[in-house]
Amino acid sequence: MLVFGIFWGLVVLAFGVAAAVLVVKRPPQRRTGWGVGWKPAIQHQELPPPPQDPEMLYGEPLVETFASHAPPLADLPLPPALRGQLDGFALGRAKRIVEAPDLLTHAAADSESWPQVEEAVARALAVAEAHHVEVGGDGKSRLVQALALCATQGVLLAEWRQLEDGATVWDGSAARVRLSDAYAILRIAEASQRRLLPDLFAGVLRRGAEFELSLLVPYAIAQGFYLRLHGNPPRVAAA
Repeated sequence: MLVFGIFWGLVVLAFGVAAAVLVVKRPPQRRTGWGVGWKPAIQHQELPPPPQDPEMLYGEPLVETFASHAPPLADLPLPPALRGQLDGFALGRAKRIVEAPDLLTHAAADSESWPQVEEAVARALAVAEAHHVEVGGDGKSRLVQALALCATQGVLLAEWRQLEDGATVWDGSAARVRLSDAYAILRIAEASQRRLLPDLFAGVLRRGAEFELSLLVPYAIAQGFYLRLHGNPPRVAAA
């Protein structure tokens, strides 16, 4: 404006603005797959392992353990911060297991893990019978399939543990696992109970009022987890 005056200065300024707006943009390049910079949504990202995830002995599951509805590892004097870290880590892992697609179909095709799923279902049905739950009718297949899905979720959690720690070390009938595994079992059960409860009731003809049918969900998950720990570590990634 000092050189050309106010009028011509405004003309030059207007020309520059118009050129910036009308500049030809490069056509967007076609992207394949997820792209280099793609990251999963935050709700699908597993939290990093906690600084400490000590070993624990995990014995054969009992349905009475879940009947108390106590927090995982309530009998251990763990610092609150560590409990929060273990639970947060387990929550992310449980979410990935619950959301794994076609889980039951893949388990049925796995000759190594499917026998453990069947055994876990048989043990869950035996517990139900011992508590005076009569199973049968047209809904029995729905109940059995729901229990099989729970057991498969436990199997996947056990395979994940084996991928990280190698073959399971046993002390008698108790397996050495991680504290976060106990939290993961309860988190998986919480996410599955409400969804699977109609299928459980569909196969029940009669039951006593003293037994919570929903306890079969964490029990079947824990049985699948425990039984699969006896096998060899899987040859592929768990999830």
